[in-house]
Amino acid sequence: MKDLFFAFLRIIGGLTAVLALIIFLTVFLQHLRKGSAEEAMMGQRGTTESLKKVQDKPFSEKLGIFLTDLPQIGTWKTLRGTGVLPQIKNALGNTALLTLLSLIFSVIIGFSLLIAAELNPSLQTILERCATAVNTIPIFLVGIFFIWFFAFALRLLPSGGDQNTVAFILPALTIAAKFGARLFLLLINYMRELETKIFIVRARAYALSNRRIFLHKLVNCVMPFVIFWLIETAALFSGAVIVEALFSIHGMGSLLLFALLQYDIRLIFANLVVIAVIVYATSVLQNWIAVGRDGLQN
Repeated sequence: MKDLFFAFLRIIGGLTAVLALIIFLTVFLQHLRKGSAEEAMMGQRGTTESLKKVQDKPFSEKLGIFLTDLPQIGTWKTLRGTGVLPQIKNALGNTALLTLLSLIFSVIIGFSLLIAAELNPSLQTILERCATAVNTIPIFLVGIFFIWFFAFALRLLPSGGDQNTVAFILPALTIAAKFGARLFLLLINYMRELETKIFIVRARAYALSNRRIFLHKLVNCVMPFVIFWLIETAALFSGAVIVEALFSIHGMGSLLLFALLQYDIRLIFANLVVIAVIVYATSVLQNWIAVGRDGLQN
């Protein structure tokens, strides 16, 4: 119970440090840009004198104003007058759907390549080279190729938008192509390591079929698979920024990009907090799983 209490305190302390860093970074961005955001909020009512007063405020005073305003985050408005939290909620829903579809497609791609490589060893080298090539191609090039091939050449899928679930298939495939290839490379290397384990050596000594041995190895890949996806969460969000902009999806990535271009401080802060909390939560979960796995092995 005591260890659990201290673990909880470490999690809270780490999350507090992350939030403090985001607050400092947001206010620093506001301070660095001087009066640009404030000028936009003033509109035509702002005068040279009033804007100069805003620009001349020291960093500490701006930080204090931001911290005072933080408890009213539920009523925050963007520079365009719309609510901050409703925009975050809508964008988070789109990003969650994109992430879920990307995960499903990545699993299908990764495990399909793995099964093909394991059951047909002659294809293994070719599949690994193809997966390595896909993994090294920038994600925006993959997206452009998929738009040309599936949307314009074959006319199977829409080239962008977020009006329905079908519109998310093509951007999800764009993300899944790289992550599925990366998952395949991870699992195929882990499969090779399992070949030296005693239970696989014994299975081959008892002349078990390759199919049964493959299923035994596949079960042992569950933990690396889970840890892989928890580690790749941050990379998934960074990929979503590009993919959402490329396919005109109103998600967390495109919303953050829009907020940065507009220097909308409140929208930037709320967006960064949501992304940071998700990434931090997955990192904590990944650490717990790794610790639990080490405990079982010992």
